[in-house]
Amino acid sequence: MNRPVFACCLLGHVALAMSLGACAGETRTVMPHPELSPGARANLELARVQQIALHDYGVLNPDEFAGVAPDPGRRLIYVGTRAGSLLALSMETGAVEWEQQFPGAISSVPKLSPDGELMLLGTDNGDLLAIELDTRKTRWSYATLGTIRNEPLIRENTVFVVNSRDQVFALELNTGAWRWQYEQPYPTEFTVHGHAGLAYLEGEGVVTQTIESPADASGIAAEVMPGEAGEPAEGGETGDGDIEPAEAVKSEPAPSGSPAASEPAKSGSAGAPVEPVKSGEGGAAPASGAAEAGPSTPPAGTIFTGFSNGKVAAIGAQSGEPLWLASAAPPAGGDFVDSDGTPLILTDRGELVVTGQSTGVYGLALADGLERWYRPLRGAGTVVAGPRGLMIVASALEGVFALEHGGRVRWRQQLNPGFVQTPLVVGDIAFVAHSDDGLLAYDVETGEYLASLNTGSGISGPPVYDGELRRFYTMSNRGMLVVFRTVEDDGRGFVRGAAESVPSAR
Repeated sequence: MNRPVFACCLLGHVALAMSLGACAGETRTVMPHPELSPGARANLELARVQQIALHDYGVLNPDEFAGVAPDPGRRLIYVGTRAGSLLALSMETGAVEWEQQFPGAISSVPKLSPDGELMLLGTDNGDLLAIELDTRKTRWSYATLGTIRNEPLIRENTVFVVNSRDQVFALELNTGAWRWQYEQPYPTEFTVHGHAGLAYLEGEGVVTQTIESPADASGIAAEVMPGEAGEPAEGGETGDGDIEPAEAVKSEPAPSGSPAASEPAKSGSAGAPVEPVKSGEGGAAPASGAAEAGPSTPPAGTIFTGFSNGKVAAIGAQSGEPLWLASAAPPAGGDFVDSDGTPLILTDRGELVVTGQSTGVYGLALADGLERWYRPLRGAGTVVAGPRGLMIVASALEGVFALEHGGRVRWRQQLNPGFVQTPLVVGDIAFVAHSDDGLLAYDVETGEYLASLNTGSGISGPPVYDGELRRFYTMSNRGMLVVFRTVEDDGRGFVRGAAESVPSAR
């Protein structure tokens, strides 16, 4: 009988190369360096590896998209599988405390209510379930027409959730009663796997996701320069596809005049097209006034999300009224125009950072959705905030990027082809899950390749970090749960308080 073989090697500062024979169907050992250097354990220690989902030998390339939800109060972690199982595992031992079966695959991240009494769980059947954690009974369920893979958002006794059919729902937390619904027309063209999650603008003085101001912003263009070609900024992609050197980018205006900007904005301003909301659009009451007449900042309690047709919407959380619409799709339309990245709110700059699969990364004004800056980047996913004013974004086509404000590239690392998850930033390290290559780690500041975790079957689900217990959780595509512990190290950013750099779950 084959046994799992674990091998760790030093790549840069820290690397973990693992071969899980039970997952991949055969035992493979990868050892670029025969002996383990102490530096390889400077930041992460392997705590536990265990099989969660049963093998499905009829599937050539299986995937597990579910993520882990820690419950420190009960000392449990919750994780679902494509087979429809929801498991509660002991944090200390990994023992299965309880398990429930559901008719649809679970490819989402469970969400606990603020009081810890309920778990909100989305399924591929389109159901949103509210499960009482003490009794394990389903208090209520709400059926939708599309899969639910994004984590629900809970604010002020309301649950907000988006599905794969471009529908946003607001439900009462305790009863599941419908409050409002907003949707965009679902496109008939080909779309990319995945859907944008929801970002929420908190009340005045409350930061949802912000990045620190860069030390020198003197070269950032304050306004869009209409008519200028969308050329990459210095430090961007080169023609031969090589990895960019980790050098500081000179202070120059970021590129403007993006593909989307070439279409005249309906509001009369240059930049990403912004559309006045029409009466009855999206099944909600009309917004008060066109986009150009909006306030300096949108009201607190605004939800932002993207859609498969490339639209980005600002929606009133209380009413469901659309406040403005922008487009991250190319003017000519076509296939794969999705805006699948969960918007990043930069309240200190009054900006919303969004992405278009066929265009790139946009900085939009929170107030009206007008374009402030643009970075060409095919296949861009969700942009997340990093330390010292940096933003991290991964593309299955072009690699991992660190962007400065204004879209300037700090560094880039190429990836192999495959599906990539939203980066997870902890301290000074960015972790990226890859459907074939497993878990990859990069230094946020320099782009240095720090580590790799090869599970033998890749990772498609999101890596999760529990800041309270200082542990990482990730699932391999063959159902293996891998748990790491962090080790305090001032030099690599794993120190107490480093979890504050992690973007808030939404």
